[in-house]
Amino acid sequence: MHHNAIHIQNLDYTYPDGTPALRGINLSIHPTERVAIVGANGSGKSTLLLHLNGLLSPQGGSIQVGEWQIQPQSLKQVRSEEHTSELQSPYVISYAVFC
Repeated sequence: MHHNAIHIQNLDYTYPDGTPALRGINLSIHPTERVAIVGANGSGKSTLLLHLNGLLSPQGGSIQVGEWQIQPQSLKQVRSEEHTSELQSPYVISYAVFC
């Protein structure tokens, strides 16, 4: 498995029912670095991971994995690249983040 840096800048997301989930999240995770995402129920941990997998799209801000911006129009290309194969399953990146 290849390792890519993850950069999140000013990530915002509100659920369709109006519930705010993420506000101005900034995070950089360097290759081979291990990070634990912890917090209370409802604090946005799962929502953040859904964004890293491209299952949710940011309403504001950006997410970059390696050289790729994570956005709906680029997901097919991103997932087809050998060096970003960890994005193909929502569980793989979750385990990688929580190891």
